[in-house]
Amino acid sequence: MNKKLIELRHSAKLSQASAATKIGISQSMLSSLESGQRQGTDKIKSKVADFYGKSVQYIFFSD
Repeated sequence: MNKKLIELRHSAKLSQASAATKIGISQSMLSSLESGQRQGTDKIKSKVADFYGKSVQYIFFSD
């Protein structure tokens, strides 16, 4: 489970569907990233990080 990604979305007061739309990915991909079922490509990680204004490292690789 990617708690940082979930916390960022909650802090932005967005549903998974609306966050995914704004990021430019599917809701199912965002759900999979949040649950830890999928890692996502570098391009997807970069889109997510850019949207939230954080680094890929911070969101996906730090505890």
